[in-house]
Amino acid sequence: MRFLLLIFLLSFSLFKSQECYDLKTVLKVEPTELYKPHLLASQNFGVKILQNTKTVDKNIANGKFVKVKKKSRGYRLQTLEYSRPYLVKKARTTLERMANDFAAKTKSFFVVSSVTRTLEDQCRLRKVNSNASLGISSHNYGAAFDISYVRFDHKLKVNPKLEKELEKVLTEYKNLGKIFYIKEKQQSCYHVTVRNY
Repeated sequence: MRFLLLIFLLSFSLFKSQECYDLKTVLKVEPTELYKPHLLASQNFGVKILQNTKTVDKNIANGKFVKVKKKSRGYRLQTLEYSRPYLVKKARTTLERMANDFAAKTKSFFVVSSVTRTLEDQCRLRKVNSNASLGISSHNYGAAFDISYVRFDHKLKVNPKLEKELEKVLTEYKNLGKIFYIKEKQQSCYHVTVRNY
């Protein structure tokens, strides 16, 4: 009986210690043409790909990442299950300015649904969301965040007027060379990658 228990414990610890992704496989996944500018932009901040919590902590300690507030004028951060409330400084500043512009035009706020993710976070997310990238994401560099376009002022419902105003702000920042964005239909969010302008 003890022998079986020992075998079980060893098997469990081996299973727990294995990563749920293979870095070589992840790096081989070719991004779409639409997504390539996002990856290139996110890699311009000098942050190495975030594999796990340790790599996030290292970037926090060396001052490359700053904490995203839970609420600020123009946005609220939803409870995060598969990402971490940190961004490179320029990304946080851009989020805050975009949110401020949105609030000035609408007197409302939008909801940020995802921020920085490690490859481990991405792997866990993929288990519940088939839309989560198998390859590298701009979230893996601390330069991206997602904004819901079906949640404004904490109300989960389609609001064409506020969605249109949000898209105007996104388009303005894109035209200024500050961001790239993609409207993700499956997740009802705008995926925003900040450029190192």
